[in-house]
Amino acid sequence: ETGDIPLVYLTFDDGPSENTEQILDILDDYNVKATFFVNGKEDEASANTYRRIVDEGHTIGMHGYIHDYSTLYQSTESFSSDYDRIHQLILDTTGVDTHFYRFPGGSSNTFHTTSMCDLIGVLNDKGAVYYDWNVQAGDATISAFTEDDLIDNVMNNVVQYKTSVVLLHEKDVTVESLPRLIESLQQAGVMILPITDDTYVIHHVNVK
Repeated sequence: ETGDIPLVYLTFDDGPSENTEQILDILDDYNVKATFFVNGKEDEASANTYRRIVDEGHTIGMHGYIHDYSTLYQSTESFSSDYDRIHQLILDTTGVDTHFYRFPGGSSNTFHTTSMCDLIGVLNDKGAVYYDWNVQAGDATISAFTEDDLIDNVMNNVVQYKTSVVLLHEKDVTVESLPRLIESLQQAGVMILPITDDTYVIHHVNVK
């Protein structure tokens, strides 16, 4: 029972990338566990990264095999087969039968031509749980963006929630900011955790 201690879930989208290993090194230095929503890559380096994420106690989730909205969201069939592909790749590579999913663009994305209800229905049928976020680090932007911006974005927002799911990307600025971000969160007295079945689910779009 954590009582009133805020829970913070650091989630990294779009890996594996050339920065994943560094992110894993930093998390290891601070003994912090996070969540990685990964795309599909079949090369050996990526396979090793998937395995390392799992071996070091982080949560691995799916972020679509391809991060291409027009193909992914073309139909429930294309979405379903993409899901099966990334799910199978993670299972074959790591042995983990993950059911955590993050929609590319989030569930509130405006890129889908197929109804979000139908896409969520596909996930429900597969027993998957999708996670959006309630705190954005802001590192997806292309404009000038500093370490201070990233830290401020996260720290100013996590105080508002009992559970914060923080959206991060594997950018250079993210890697540079991560040690200070973790230290700031730890000084603020929050618990940093990986997503599990017990994590409060953050949804932008709710479909019953």
